[in-house]
Amino acid sequence: MRSVSATAEGFRLIFRRPAIPMAEIAWRWSFAAAFWFLAIMFVVEYSDSLSVNTVDRLLLGTRQPALILRALHRIFHGSALRFTTGGILVSISITIAWIILSSLGRAATLNAVMEQLGITSAPGRRRDTVSSLLALNWLRAAAALAAIIAGCGTALVASGVWASTHLSASGAARFWVALLFLVWSAWGILNWVFSTSTLFVARDRLSAFGAVSASVGWYRDRLGSFIGAGTWFGLIHGGAFLTAWSAAFTVLSMAGILGRGPTLLLEFLIVAVYCAVADFLYIGRLTAYLSIIRDGETFDLLQSQSEPSASPTPGRASIDQSELILSDVPVT
Repeated sequence: MRSVSATAEGFRLIFRRPAIPMAEIAWRWSFAAAFWFLAIMFVVEYSDSLSVNTVDRLLLGTRQPALILRALHRIFHGSALRFTTGGILVSISITIAWIILSSLGRAATLNAVMEQLGITSAPGRRRDTVSSLLALNWLRAAAALAAIIAGCGTALVASGVWASTHLSASGAARFWVALLFLVWSAWGILNWVFSTSTLFVARDRLSAFGAVSASVGWYRDRLGSFIGAGTWFGLIHGGAFLTAWSAAFTVLSMAGILGRGPTLLLEFLIVAVYCAVADFLYIGRLTAYLSIIRDGETFDLLQSQSEPSASPTPGRASIDQSELILSDVPVT
């Protein structure tokens, strides 16, 4: 019952205070716009750095696959270092921007949610909260980088096993998929722990590792409520994803009738609506988790106050310390 009421609390907040999920959408979409802008500009600038001479144009105009591959090899020859250097610089700048923007945005949205739920944060400086959020988001970025490297490593491991044994190609592919699933599961668990740790940073103003410890302890004590609220929002999120997927394929099937421009516009609108719904549900889920934390602590406090204090059992006389016990009487 507690998880159901917490889920209802989350939906109540996103419908009564839509400004809070709209703030979530604002900082998330601003980062997405900056990401796509930097990525497109990186590709454009890299393309401008490539030199194409008359021979390459002639080879590309032959429409022969072998000659086209030869022309592409000539065009991209010697540009790997520029591409790698530029990609690393863009990735680092995007990661730093995400860490800063995510920390500031999460602090603002969680403070607004706690104000609506009547939760008061622990005394302390807001600067400490932002610094802890920065550390948590840095850990999330490090975990994502480790997952990417481990995902690339799974291909090497599966290739080595396939080459050193008599394993079939399909067996090696299944082994690779299993390794990828393990890496994805480990990253998902770590990312979710770091994500929910922000709740304890905003409420208790803990350090990054202190918030992670509090989050793990909360999973242990309130696992049923956590799974219940997460399941409700996960099912609704999955339904929204399937709806958007079906709508996108429906629009693609009508591309011959609608034309290229309207089709691209409708696809973009479908993706935008789905992302907005996902952000609304994410704020509702965080609200449900905060409600579970608040109700759980209230329940524990009431339970501790209702415990009877140690007192002598009624009907039994208290022992007089000055009275001699039978064994203390001297034997005559």
